[in-house]
Amino acid sequence: MNRMIIGLGIIFILFLAGCTELPSKESAGKSNLLGETIVTDTIQKGNYVTLYYKGTLDDNSIFDQTQPGSPAVFQIGVGSLIKGFDDGLLGMKVGETKTIVIPPELAYGGFNPDAIQEVDIQQLADANIPILIGITVQSNAGSGKIVEVDETTNKVKIDFNHPLAGKTLTFEVEIVKISNKP
Repeated sequence: MNRMIIGLGIIFILFLAGCTELPSKESAGKSNLLGETIVTDTIQKGNYVTLYYKGTLDDNSIFDQTQPGSPAVFQIGVGSLIKGFDDGLLGMKVGETKTIVIPPELAYGGFNPDAIQEVDIQQLADANIPILIGITVQSNAGSGKIVEVDETTNKVKIDFNHPLAGKTLTFEVEIVKISNKP
């Protein structure tokens, strides 16, 4: 009798094991199976996320985007992304799409008028920097853009604000993969 119960138990276990099927390699990207490791279903801090995105401004102009077939990979929650983007991705799942709207304070901060500095034209000329509006200049203050040239005072104004400072950013994102490895 005991042998019969044990035998039926083994058959039952084998039956259950046969009903469990892992996804094929082709569907692994869709199922979030990576190698032999199944990772979280939702994005959490520390995860590596593969995604497509398009970033636009309020006027619908595109400031950044991934290309078809070339998704981006980011690690979440480690300070490498702007806070609003990081926070907007948390909790998303593979295959999910979402619009993330990020105010300036969670992106590149507000526009700071004090970050615009006036410099003598001769300083730039001595450094062989062309005196043209829109030229990017490197200095001890960082990277800035010439925004004004005044030939009467021989001064230029250089804006050291981030180009997206003071702007609301909108991202359309599609999650491709969530992983615990890059």
